[in-house]
Amino acid sequence: MAIIGFWSASEKETGQTLAATALATYMGIKHNYKILLVDGTFNDDVMERCFWKITPKNDPTRMLNKGKVDISSGAEGLVSAVASNKITPEIIPNFTRVVLKNRLDVLCGLKTVIPEEFRKSLMLYKDLVTIADKYYDLVIVDIEKTLKSDTTKALLGASHLIVPNFTQNYKQFEEYVTAVSANRKIFDKSKLIPVLTNADDNSKYNVKNVSRVLKEKDLNTVQYNPVFKDSASEAAVANFFLRYGLSTTGNDKNAGFIKALDNIDKTIDYKLEELKYKV
Repeated sequence: MAIIGFWSASEKETGQTLAATALATYMGIKHNYKILLVDGTFNDDVMERCFWKITPKNDPTRMLNKGKVDISSGAEGLVSAVASNKITPEIIPNFTRVVLKNRLDVLCGLKTVIPEEFRKSLMLYKDLVTIADKYYDLVIVDIEKTLKSDTTKALLGASHLIVPNFTQNYKQFEEYVTAVSANRKIFDKSKLIPVLTNADDNSKYNVKNVSRVLKEKDLNTVQYNPVFKDSASEAAVANFFLRYGLSTTGNDKNAGFIKALDNIDKTIDYKLEELKYKV
């Protein structure tokens, strides 16, 4: 049982949400694990759209309730339960959406578009994921970028492993190194699994060069995959893996993409074993 936080030091696009979603789905299919994927981002429905079609905001059926959020369900319902101290590990699945039965549940993001309300609710997420960790084998959390928010620091602190994401951009390398160097208590090196996302082998900043810049011996990477990206935009992430399988062999981009996820999966297993956490 462990909490794994996906995070980026940069405010720019890093592919963090898609990386977290891809890994959670891959692991849910490959292993007999119960996994909870948590969206902890503000006003961003990327994760939800990976699995489900979303009703447009101007749809008449949504206008019937004048935009009010149903606080009895989803993230709002769980936050309310945590606030009133009425939450137990066993009730958490009642507020999630099922992607793979008994293998992958998703807690979609808070629906509020008011920053103050979001921050107030997110303050309870540390307790929420800690309680969820008692029910699920793995809790994978898509955490807000940078360290500007105390809630981000709290969720990173609660994570048994942290998966920092960055693209082939030197500024993002600098931002990552600066954040880690200035926050050693949060970013214990034994907890870190840095991942180079949307990687292009033709870039100057290939895995070998980035590993040298960051002084990372075993840097994980996830190649840019247009087929997966299209699947994510069409609510077909689960179908992507079911269609193309989990094979890591072959020279096509899909096999390379799967192999990259498999490497992260193995690194997580190794790190948890090293830290004495069992899944």
